[in-house]
Amino acid sequence: MRNCGFGGSLMRSPAIAPDLIAALCQQATAAIGSDTVLQVDHDALDGSVWVRMSSWPRAQEALKALTAHGIGATDAGECIVHAIGWDRRLLRWRLGATLAGVDDLTSEWDATAELTRYHYDRRFTSVVEPDPSDVLHDVEAAMRSCSPLPHRAPRVDDIAGLLDLIADAEHAYQRLIAEHITYAEQVLTEHMHRQHHGAA
Repeated sequence: MRNCGFGGSLMRSPAIAPDLIAALCQQATAAIGSDTVLQVDHDALDGSVWVRMSSWPRAQEALKALTAHGIGATDAGECIVHAIGWDRRLLRWRLGATLAGVDDLTSEWDATAELTRYHYDRRFTSVVEPDPSDVLHDVEAAMRSCSPLPHRAPRVDDIAGLLDLIADAEHAYQRLIAEHITYAEQVLTEHMHRQHHGAA
């Protein structure tokens, strides 16, 4: 196999599942359609996965999604992405970004309140009252679209250990998102009450 430039940071244990690679590539290009992943081949000798995408732009989107997930991958040309294996550096980046999100959500309740009031006011008109579910959807979408600068991740070299830490951090992040949405709902109720009271 040719040297792909990942050096000692790349490891192939635990193995990457072809189904995971295909799913990540499809999710990354879902806005285009359901037929962007044309072929998936698993190399039994080295455990790598080759994915043929429907076009070069789709291949680039898939490549970006794989590296964001912590998987070392390269552009093999001809709309093919070669997923080589888990990469320690990429996994530590993913872990650090998730930990940063957890830290932010642990303390930034005022920002969520302000964001909630903003999205209500943005949707409000004198003749149309915003649907609270639409406002909360706006808030959640804005929160999930943020990409905090990664914090320093634990210097764990074991791939399985890093994946476990990521799973724990992402679970905590999802739990905090849910708590912030519950808080946003309370803020929204109070804000709507004040708006109506002031208009009476």
